[in-house]
Amino acid sequence: MGVVINFILSQAIIIPIIVALIRIKKIDRVYYPLLLLLLIGLLSEFVSFACITLFKTNAPVIKIYSLIECCIILYQLYLWKNATRYRHMFIVLGLVCVVFWVVETIIFKNINTFSPYFRVFYAFVIVLLCINQINAMMFYQNVALLKNPVFIICLAFIILFLYQIIYEASYYVGSDKSEVANKIIMGFSYLNFFIYLMCAAGIYFMGGSKDDPYSHYFNVR
Repeated sequence: MGVVINFILSQAIIIPIIVALIRIKKIDRVYYPLLLLLLIGLLSEFVSFACITLFKTNAPVIKIYSLIECCIILYQLYLWKNATRYRHMFIVLGLVCVVFWVVETIIFKNINTFSPYFRVFYAFVIVLLCINQINAMMFYQNVALLKNPVFIICLAFIILFLYQIIYEASYYVGSDKSEVANKIIMGFSYLNFFIYLMCAAGIYFMGGSKDDPYSHYFNVR
């Protein structure tokens, strides 16, 4: 897949951003970290495209964005937990992820090269936390999950980061050594497109559905 096609597909991130702008007055502040992540993601796509064009590599952009993405999603999941007893757990997870990133990227001087370890590690952590969040919703919340924005976003995260783990393993193997690995690597942009559509659906139900646990519109807080 060419860089240009990949860039065009990545611009689907604009879809959930537009939906968020349209519905911003109904969206509870608890969702703001996710909206911030989308804006940072859009910026990183432009910077990444420029780096590939000018310097033939976007490794530093991917490395820095991965850390930002990890921290923001952990904070977002903490807010969705809505329980102070989980505060220390999320602080520890955040510190572990930051230390992991610093060791891999700064100490071993890998800022300009691709390495899979941190991206696999934090993807695994987020998948586990999202599964836990969905389990809690299924057993303790009497809501229609398909209209629940937290459920939709968590499901999107699970799909995305499970694929990211497989993607990083495939990238490590190398597209030139395995046809399967090559197809997995090529498919990542298409998966991102689908994930952005899921995010747009989740944002659409924020504050506009009785199944939104943080909805002011229906006064179900």
